[in-house]
Amino acid sequence: MKTKNKKNHKISFNGESIPQKKLSIDILILSVVMLVVYALPFASYTYKKVKYTISGIEFIVGKTVAGGKAVIPTNIMLSVALACVVLLLFISLIGNKLNIKIKAGLMVIFGIIAVVSNIYLSMQLTKLLRGVKNVGISYGSVIFIVAGIITVVRGFYLLWKEKVVSTLDFMVMPGMLYFIINNYIPMVGIAIAFKKIDYRVGILKSPWVGFDNFKILFSNSGSIFKSDAFVITRNTLLYNLAFIILGIVLGILVGICLNDIFSKFLQKFFQTSILLPQLISMVIVAYIVFAFLSNETGMVNKLLGEGNEINFYATKKYWPFILIFVNVWKQLGYNGIIFLSSIVGIDRSIYEASRVDGASKWKQIRYITIPLLKPTVITLGLLQVGRIFYSDFGLFYQVPLDSGALYSVTNTIDTYVYRCLMVLNNISTASAASTYQAVVGFIIVFAVNMIVRKLDKENALF
Repeated sequence: MKTKNKKNHKISFNGESIPQKKLSIDILILSVVMLVVYALPFASYTYKKVKYTISGIEFIVGKTVAGGKAVIPTNIMLSVALACVVLLLFISLIGNKLNIKIKAGLMVIFGIIAVVSNIYLSMQLTKLLRGVKNVGISYGSVIFIVAGIITVVRGFYLLWKEKVVSTLDFMVMPGMLYFIINNYIPMVGIAIAFKKIDYRVGILKSPWVGFDNFKILFSNSGSIFKSDAFVITRNTLLYNLAFIILGIVLGILVGICLNDIFSKFLQKFFQTSILLPQLISMVIVAYIVFAFLSNETGMVNKLLGEGNEINFYATKKYWPFILIFVNVWKQLGYNGIIFLSSIVGIDRSIYEASRVDGASKWKQIRYITIPLLKPTVITLGLLQVGRIFYSDFGLFYQVPLDSGALYSVTNTIDTYVYRCLMVLNNISTASAASTYQAVVGFIIVFAVNMIVRKLDKENALF
């Protein structure tokens, strides 16, 4: 139970009391320490066999070092961290006038900014002091980072005591941090799609070109129906539609068949066998396909006989069927087990009642199994639609052996981006294609979810 004692200015948490005055003193000490640390060396370097140091203040005001060889401009992030420390000092001085939840939250935010700014500075030292020997961080930067970490920990402790965050939140935080770093921070790279990258000046200083990179993607000497964007969009969407429809239909069929195997041994045997292709690397799958389709030693050409051989890796018309077959074969076990788990969860008494009423096996499947699989079908379909504008790189690149003669039927957005980067060394056009992929993919997912929401609100993702 949380209570507040106005006379002593204490916050009570289930019998434990934290005086506001003590909390203010803690914040005051941390903020003063971080302010004092700015006068200490944050970095060191060697020039003409003499070791020099650079304080945090000098990083903020700017300084010319190494006899004019290196000019350190005002570090914006370190300046922001200083402003946060000053605000933290102000928070300690106003004492109990500020709500403890707000105070703890500001401690966490300011502490994170302080830590991140110093880590970023440490990573940029070599670039800032280019041409100077023995560049490294000094003890002042380490003390500042430690003080920032203590501030963050103290703030989180208070938020935990105030029941703002729970133990479960702390368990989720590492995953959220990874998600932010891996998925959201790289989104800044979208700017590359609107620039002409000049490696001499770097990404940030490269000139802006607006939508020129998208014009390259969408234009060609002929009509738009011959553009790269049309080909890769057509291939990506049509292949994925085939994969989704066949995967769901055949997955339901396999799930029903596995469920009707009475022998537990045979059921486990078939479940394991049908799942094995899912576990095989696409590189191995490419070699298996090559063993069947090779011009000289392939099994198919051997069966066709001499003189009737087909050059599969130069003939486009066969590959839509080959790629769909390979994907369905590889994913069938996974989809089948997903639907099997849903079928197993259906109440057996419903089937018993239908048998009493004289329902055949086909009618049980048609009127009981399939209707009750509707939520699973919708959920699995929505999840796969979420990836409809993405393709399996290994399937479309490794299985056709990157044959140029097959590009019109095997080139998807992912392989196009890869070839732009690795073959053409055109990072701008590759980024434009990725941006186009992300935006259109989001629109498709949002539209499909809205349709599902109109038809069946309970099964919509959002």
